[in-house]
Amino acid sequence: MRYNALATSPYFVRILPATIAMTNDELRQAIAANTVAIDALVTQFIRPNAQQALENQRSVAQIVELMDRHAQAIVQIDERLEASIQQINANAEQIAALGDRLEQFDTRLEETRQLVAKNASDIAQMGTRHEQMFERLDTRLERTDNQINALIEENRAFRESQQSQLAAIIGNGRRIDRLEQQAS
Repeated sequence: MRYNALATSPYFVRILPATIAMTNDELRQAIAANTVAIDALVTQFIRPNAQQALENQRSVAQIVELMDRHAQAIVQIDERLEASIQQINANAEQIAALGDRLEQFDTRLEETRQLVAKNASDIAQMGTRHEQMFERLDTRLERTDNQINALIEENRAFRESQQSQLAAIIGNGRRIDRLEQQAS
């Protein structure tokens, strides 16, 4: 069958049983014609196919190299993605911890606000009590001041009375001295 396909090809000189009776020149011409036909076949079909095969091999090698680079890039991307996922998880934990701290801070802030309000109320009550106490102290001081003034007045009156009595006693003592001098 291959013989028939080649025999029908325009590039081959038909090989017939009559070629056996060919002369050397005819055989050389037939060989030359077949060589030209083979060269034409190689030039038109085999060489381009071989060149295409070489180009395909180069392309496949480039594609394989590119795929290797892409595989390495994918591995690096996977590593980065894993690192990013770990960082995201760490960040999520930190955010959760910050949320807990924020809740604690809010609780403490509310406790502080309540304490400040209680202290303000206590201070206001203490202020009222102090004002009442100062009013009582002022009243006591005023009474004490009045009592001191009364005692000072009593003391002054008493001193004046004692001075008068002392002056009378001194006067009497002088009279007695004079009378004793006169009597002596």
